[in-house]
Amino acid sequence: MTSSSAATLLAAANAITLGTLAAVLFTGASSQRATFGEINVERINIVSPSGRTVMAISNKERIAAPAMGGKTYPVAVSDGREQMAGMIFYNQGGDEMGGLLFNSFKLPNGRYAGIGHLSFDRYSDNQVLALQYKENAHTVQSGLTLYDRPADGSFKKSLDLVEEAQTAPPERLAEIQEALSAMSREGRLGGERVFLGSKDRIPQILLKDSKGRVRARLLIDEHDDPALEFLDAAGQVTARFPG
Repeated sequence: MTSSSAATLLAAANAITLGTLAAVLFTGASSQRATFGEINVERINIVSPSGRTVMAISNKERIAAPAMGGKTYPVAVSDGREQMAGMIFYNQGGDEMGGLLFNSFKLPNGRYAGIGHLSFDRYSDNQVLALQYKENAHTVQSGLTLYDRPADGSFKKSLDLVEEAQTAPPERLAEIQEALSAMSREGRLGGERVFLGSKDRIPQILLKDSKGRVRARLLIDEHDDPALEFLDAAGQVTARFPG
C-alpha cells in the first residue's frame, strides 16, 4: 500500500470515529433522561434552567429553608419546620411560595401530635390559603383556612426580626418581641379571615374581622344541634339562630 493510500484510509477512519462520537454526544445532549424503578434519596431539588431551586422534596433533616427577598433564612425561623418532612415551592425569583409539610409522633404523655399542611403564599408574603390537619395534647383540628396578607414588605421584616431573636441578648430580645407584637396588632402581618373545618369534633365555619376576631360562626354543637351566631368585637354573642 502506498503512503498516500494509507493516509487516505487513516483520514477516513478518523472521520468515521469523529462522526460516531459526535452522534453519541449529540444524542445524549438531546435526551437527558433516566428511568428508575426505585430510588432512595434524602432530598431532591427541582431547578430552573439557571440552576435556581423551584421545588425541594426532602426528609425533615434536609427540609428546605425559608427564602424571601434574595435571602435564605435558618429553618428554625419557620416555626416547627425542622420537625417536618415535605415539599417546599419557590418562585422564579427564589422566594418561597408555599409547601406541603407533614409529620406525626407520640408525645411523652401517650397522646399523639401531628400535622399535615398544604399552603400557598402571596407574592412577597405569607400563606393566603392552607389545607391543614394539626393535633397536639390539647386539641385536634382539620380544615381549610383563608388569610388576608398586605404584601407590603412587613413579612420579610418579621423574618429578619425572628432570625435576630435567635441570638439576641435579653434586652434586645424584649425589643424584638414588642416589635413583632406591634406588627401583629397593627395588622401588618395580615391574619386569618375564614376557617371551614372541624375543631375538637365540632364542625364549623368561622368568619373573622380584620383583627382576627370571630364575628360570625355556623356550627353543629356537641349535642348535634345546629346554630348560627353573630358576635361583637369582645367575643360576646349578640344574636343566635335558632334562639
